[in-house]
Amino acid sequence: MGKGQRAVQAFRSTEFIEKPRDQEGLVLGGNPFKDAPSTSASLLSKKSTVLSEKSASPAVVPTVSKEVIEAGLKDEPSELESVPTFILVTTYLSFLMLILFAHARDFVGKLVNPEQYVQLREQNGYAPMVSDFESLWTRRLYGRIRDCFNRPITGVAGGRVNLLERVSHDFNTTFEFTGRIRNVLNLASYNYLGFAQSHGPCADKVEEAMREHGITQASSRVEAGRSKLLVETEDMVARFMGTESALIVSMGYATNALNIPSLVSKGCLIISDELNHSSLVSGA
Repeated sequence: MGKGQRAVQAFRSTEFIEKPRDQEGLVLGGNPFKDAPSTSASLLSKKSTVLSEKSASPAVVPTVSKEVIEAGLKDEPSELESVPTFILVTTYLSFLMLILFAHARDFVGKLVNPEQYVQLREQNGYAPMVSDFESLWTRRLYGRIRDCFNRPITGVAGGRVNLLERVSHDFNTTFEFTGRIRNVLNLASYNYLGFAQSHGPCADKVEEAMREHGITQASSRVEAGRSKLLVETEDMVARFMGTESALIVSMGYATNALNIPSLVSKGCLIISDELNHSSLVSGA
């Protein structure tokens, strides 16, 4: 079991799930701010009270052996597979060899074909845009394999995309289009569900929503993005969570990276799991 699964179990074991709810799953009555424990000590004592009340009930409690309890208390193995030392050493050596050969090619290339390295030298008193070391990865390593990732397409990306076939005769320095188009499965686009297509049920719903609610839904709330639908949704989320209010933001890297700093200040403590997404790490 991983850390995420353990967190889910811990969340489900709290009294949040045990609160009375209506048919829609929304919390009934009570003030969540008054009911919430103010300290960890009060939380533990409250949970102990709940456990005591449950243990006092006449329900039959299954007997658990000491061996089972001790086994459950042991440290659980990590989900990450341990990498053998041989694999680690050979991988680092491979990268080291690639970097050494790349530097050697740059050194020889500047002597034999200096015109190809003009952009890396000072010109007319102006410093180069990037140093040869900074651009080494792009020029010598990534450039050889970039055709595996940077593939040009034509038309709107959906479940399948029309790929423009191309070839290179100089190790991906330049490309030539063959004129052929291949229809392939889309595994590299956020639009794999076809939301950006100009026809179909998604496009029809978008057109209906624009006619009814206007075209400012994607705008910032400080400009013209605040709408009745957004307010109603936030109110529903607040009722479901049992809080006074809720704030909905669009998902993405900037959601965590930009909003966490606005919620904390100097002296605040942020406890973050080591396996959290990089957006949470950047925001913290």
